[in-house]
Amino acid sequence: MFHHKKGSFTAWMLRLRKIIRWPLMTSREAETCSQHSFEVSLISHQIALIGQIKFNRQYDPSIIAISALYHEAAESGGVGDLPSPLKYYNPEFTAQVKKIESEVEHSMVYEGLPEYLHQAMAPYVIQSNLAQDVKAIIKAADDLAAYHYSLAELNGGNREFSDAAKLLEARVEMHCKNWPEVQEFVDSQFPACMQTLDQLSRPDS
Repeated sequence: MFHHKKGSFTAWMLRLRKIIRWPLMTSREAETCSQHSFEVSLISHQIALIGQIKFNRQYDPSIIAISALYHEAAESGGVGDLPSPLKYYNPEFTAQVKKIESEVEHSMVYEGLPEYLHQAMAPYVIQSNLAQDVKAIIKAADDLAAYHYSLAELNGGNREFSDAAKLLEARVEMHCKNWPEVQEFVDSQFPACMQTLDQLSRPDS
């Protein structure tokens, strides 16, 4: 059972910058969980705004962005970043990992925060509290952020990420089929994310 010291929630969250993602893979540029969480929050907020404004979704983009910011809380709180092949080795193991992550999230909120913040923070930090559409948008943004990172590594000549990029491309395509706001984001904003600085700085013709 995980236990977190009173008042330690923010201290644990700030340790996301200590956790390196893709731990078993050779990377040209290491990525921390802190960087990843920022990117997922940014992308999910954009997708949610598109959904709200263009597709009349009823979810709140701000709630989605904040929930995305905290979506790796369990990793900073003690679980760490498990490689996907291990985490999803079989359903039984995955269920155990999810159970541990949930215990960590509960401990971080209900032990690591003052009591008067419990009700306010639990909806964002404890993943089981999230509505299904909120989870879906955050997961799409999560995969998009990972896909972007994998493509950047590939474009830099790192073949280590070739299989990861193919897998994530398939996931992104699935999200696009299920959520038109994800497709709109991929069509309208994602291409620029893969451009060089000179290309980004060049005025549209």
